Amino acid sequence: MKIRRSLLLTVAAFTLGLGGYISATPTPNVLASSTFASGRWVTITKTTRIRTVKLGHPMSSSHTVGWHTLYRGHHIKIRESWVFGWVGESGHFNSGAHYAYVLCHQGHSWFKQGIH
Repeated sequence: MKIRRSLLLTVAAFTLGLGGYISATPTPNVLASSTFASGRWVTITKTTRIRTVKLGHPMSSSHTVGWHTLYRGHHIKIRESWVFGWVGESGHFNSGAHYAYVLCHQGHSWFKQGIH
């Protein structure tokens, strides 16, 4: 009886450990399937701040060097970034190898897709 109980506990521990391992496996990159991975034109519906970030290598050494304001009705091309969230991709706010223009909002409530 004691052997059966210890065997049951061992199997249960192994199963729980395996279940934790399976759930800890990396998930597919959400950005790859996002409609904003390559950039989309949007119309700003709320006043939005944009910060200019000087990119460093490694990324942890990046720092903010300036701020800009976008007002309601402004049109800008944006994309999702795995580091910063939303990043500008058009006109004066075109992110590149040295600077990134990061929009200080999360979610989708501050813009409408397309030019309105």
